[in-house]
Amino acid sequence: MEWQIWEQRLQSLTKRLPLEEVEIPLASKTWNLTLVRNQDALIDFAEELAHFPYGFLLWEAAVGVAHYMEMTPSLVAGKSVLELGTGLGFAGMVAQSLGAQVCQTDHQLGALMIARWNAQKNGVEGIEYVEADWRDWSSKKRFDVILGADILYERKMHFYLEQMFKNHLRPKGRLLLSDPQREQAFQFITHLENRGWRFKITTTPVPKEFEPANGNMDVVIYEGQFG
Repeated sequence: MEWQIWEQRLQSLTKRLPLEEVEIPLASKTWNLTLVRNQDALIDFAEELAHFPYGFLLWEAAVGVAHYMEMTPSLVAGKSVLELGTGLGFAGMVAQSLGAQVCQTDHQLGALMIARWNAQKNGVEGIEYVEADWRDWSSKKRFDVILGADILYERKMHFYLEQMFKNHLRPKGRLLLSDPQREQAFQFITHLENRGWRFKITTTPVPKEFEPANGNMDVVIYEGQFG
């Protein structure tokens, strides 16, 4: 899709959503993101949609995993990365800036538009954007890393995520998932471990300047490999 068309559609969104600009400081730079902070206004907008547009909010899990990747850039540098549930695109942008080749996916086109806008504003180029649903995934492509920030909250989606991991991660590839310490996320990780996955589990804080949507300043990072 041509950039001009994306921009026109984003301008249409800004007339209906209370989009704001927020600065997120990380070690390498301060990132400028367009997002929604007024969740009540988002609820009103969501009444018109089939799925709640969580992707317009910045969740602490995205900030946490972005910080984690900066501290360990070898996780993504020089690797192909599939980001699931991209939302605002922050985690994938940071991965791309560290030398990854990122494909960002979301089932809501509006989120992908804002993700692309955010990348453009921050000088991050070369990201691929794909509108896609985990439950109906046609691509056969495999990646070195599958990245997901706060995508484990819905138990009914765990089956589809497990299939995504199995079918789209290269041999010896790595999962890089972050979550704000939800019980259902830990239960899913335990399930995967029982199916042959191995995980390194780390807790990382998000920057003090960040105001978390969930009110939790500590994020759990799950690094996983099969076998």
